[in-house]
Amino acid sequence: MTTSILFLNKGDTFVHDDREYVIVALADLTHVLAKAVGTQEKVLIDISTILPPKPVNEAPITGTLSVTVDLAEVSDEEWKEAERRKKLIEPLLNPYESAKDAADRIVKESGVSRSTLYRWLKAYRETGLLSSLLATKRNGGRGKGRLPQEVEVIIRERIENYHLTEQQPSVAKTAKEVQRLCRSADLPAPHLTSIRKRIEWITQHERISRRKGARVASLQFDPNLGSIPDAEWPLALAQMDHTLLPIMIVHDISRKSIKRPWITLMIDVYSRMILGMYLTLDPPSAMSAGMCVSHAVLPKEKWLHDLGVDVSWPCWGVMGCLHMDNAREFRGEMLRVACHEYDIDLNLRPVKKPEYGAHIERLMGTISENLKHLPGATFSGVDEKGEYDAESKATMTLSELEKWLVLMIAHYHNSLHTGIGCTPLQKWKDGLLGGNGQLPRGLPARRLDEEKIRLDFLPFEERSVQDYGVVLDDIYYFHDVLRPWINSRDPKYHRHARLFRFRRDPRDISQLYFFDPNSKRYYAIPYRNTSLPAASIWELRDAKAQLRKEGRKNINEHMLFDLINRQRKLEDESAEKTKVARRAQQKRIEHDKSRKDLAKRLPTVAKAAPSAMPPKIEGYDPSAIKSFDEE
Repeated sequence: MTTSILFLNKGDTFVHDDREYVIVALADLTHVLAKAVGTQEKVLIDISTILPPKPVNEAPITGTLSVTVDLAEVSDEEWKEAERRKKLIEPLLNPYESAKDAADRIVKESGVSRSTLYRWLKAYRETGLLSSLLATKRNGGRGKGRLPQEVEVIIRERIENYHLTEQQPSVAKTAKEVQRLCRSADLPAPHLTSIRKRIEWITQHERISRRKGARVASLQFDPNLGSIPDAEWPLALAQMDHTLLPIMIVHDISRKSIKRPWITLMIDVYSRMILGMYLTLDPPSAMSAGMCVSHAVLPKEKWLHDLGVDVSWPCWGVMGCLHMDNAREFRGEMLRVACHEYDIDLNLRPVKKPEYGAHIERLMGTISENLKHLPGATFSGVDEKGEYDAESKATMTLSELEKWLVLMIAHYHNSLHTGIGCTPLQKWKDGLLGGNGQLPRGLPARRLDEEKIRLDFLPFEERSVQDYGVVLDDIYYFHDVLRPWINSRDPKYHRHARLFRFRRDPRDISQLYFFDPNSKRYYAIPYRNTSLPAASIWELRDAKAQLRKEGRKNINEHMLFDLINRQRKLEDESAEKTKVARRAQQKRIEHDKSRKDLAKRLPTVAKAAPSAMPPKIEGYDPSAIKSFDEE
């Protein structure tokens, strides 16, 4: 298995220019002092140029992404068990504690055998993923007892809109309500225990807040502190939010104004360092949130190089806790599942509790204030704006604005922050390497599995596989890797079609990403009709809305893409005349750029052999079911 994470503690090994080294000390945020294995030669090496030791005979597979599990199929109970295992091995991950003493204490307190403990430790150190600690599933009966997705949907909906309400129905009443709806839908009714477990997975704070009110929950659980708790070291707590920037940008070609862009930012509460950003013309969405998180987690050297900006942004690593507001795009299933995988504690900020988002709000204000000095600034009101014409004065394209923002962020990192009494970069460095009375946390591990991280934070849809492939938003997709799963049934409840997760980047709907349950890999699934042009989800939705407005029925992909092509032609012809057309055209330009970037960073359509055929059920007679279960 390819090592996907690089640890940067004293004594860890790595590869540089095909030679193996051992870390002697952390020189600064971007360099390690190391010595070559087998010699006493000590050298200073740039962290961005080093790799973890590679397994022998490693063979890459073109066009696919190797993973071990589809995150969306992991149950809450399985995540809870993985988190329990993570807590047990955490003392062994601490470089300042004796591993033997820690292991002795854990074995004595938990009853887990030493060999099992070290097996978990090895799995987690190789990947840094919480999913590496999931219980291994066998091919037999274990693991086949999951509830059908339709039942899970009913449970989630009733917990959300029935149990977590001011009427405060009991768990038993909630279970009866779920069972009633399942029977009405001709679905198997889940046991009370299954429903109770799913309710218990929700934090007690949230349950009391939803049922008895935020004030009751705050008085019971929230500490009375002058600042946000648990922000005592870098990456312990981060905050993320969106804002519409107060500046007009111009079209790449015509250089005429089009609109104001959106930005998603993440800040480290301890140091005030900006961990990640995502700039777009599209409105806030789950993808915006996911793109910002993945940008914050991943190293930024290659991204900065591709952007053509020569600055340092030494932030990477998984945050412990992530605070966001209650916007819809932050409450989606994708973000919850992905944060589970990377062991990020996801917290939605309480409504009408501005202190929980104060740091990110102040950062947004700082950026907006700096933008007021640029041509095209829209200011914050009529009095401040005066007679200034932002549209006619605008000069910067989206790409140019992105570069300006990166330079501004670099300046911000090196400027005195009155709230912490030093620069954010110095606070970040002291927290990681030690200094100014702060014990060193050590450099965070660097994630190297960029493809997986980007896919994990992409939105997904559930669909069955039919003989024509998969249909999503009236668009047909097909690839040979889907053949074994055509008309497949749910492994336990054979009356229901089996649903699979298909991930999609909204900026490029020309391909989906399918997780094959047999090969445990992601595959890119293209349009069934490969002559269709690449498009964004927003173009598709606009086309569909227009066709419905025209009274068209039985909408199909031919009609949709014919309209998309006509709209594009019209936009190109009128781009010189109208701002709306320039805006739509610029969005296409940005999506085209993203599409090229995706081709470099995500799996492409592979010429891969189909997965092995899954067990097939003929009808629903008992003998067939028995035969299936025995396989």
